[in-house]
Amino acid sequence: MYRYPETESEKNALSVISGFIDNPSELFRSEMEKIAENMRDLPFYRHDIPCFTPNFVLFEGQWIGTVLTPWMMSIVVLPGPQQQWEERAIGDKLGLQLPYKTITFTVSGVESVPQYLSSSLLSPLDPNLTAEQAIQLTKDCLTMLLSLPVQQQAPDLNKRNILRAMLK
Repeated sequence: MYRYPETESEKNALSVISGFIDNPSELFRSEMEKIAENMRDLPFYRHDIPCFTPNFVLFEGQWIGTVLTPWMMSIVVLPGPQQQWEERAIGDKLGLQLPYKTITFTVSGVESVPQYLSSSLLSPLDPNLTAEQAIQLTKDCLTMLLSLPVQQQAPDLNKRNILRAMLK
């Protein structure tokens, strides 16, 4: 049963989410396995796909990771060591700038991780995706999220600009 805070210090203690000192990838995978038990009968559940999380990466003090379950693939962000997040309402939206691009996240929570940010990458999973491909895709997505985008500038094919460039 929920107990309302009675003192100011209790109110402050309940409004902050403390960060994870150690990499929370195994804890998060374990939580997804618990949820999977209740989803096995759903039509989009893929019995051949495991719950999988590559090791999360510390980025600007927060744990960034990807998670694969038999029903989806998502990006997750959790507070890192020495971080304290302001408690937010489950379902709130928040935009975060990652090296790859700005991504909109939803505030979520599970038993052992009271609040985290999640953004769906693939839901439901493609029926042609094998377990090996899904695991590799989960790893590749994490790498891509933290990589700087490579953009080549389109050349200006205007004849005058080409001539100017040649004369320099």
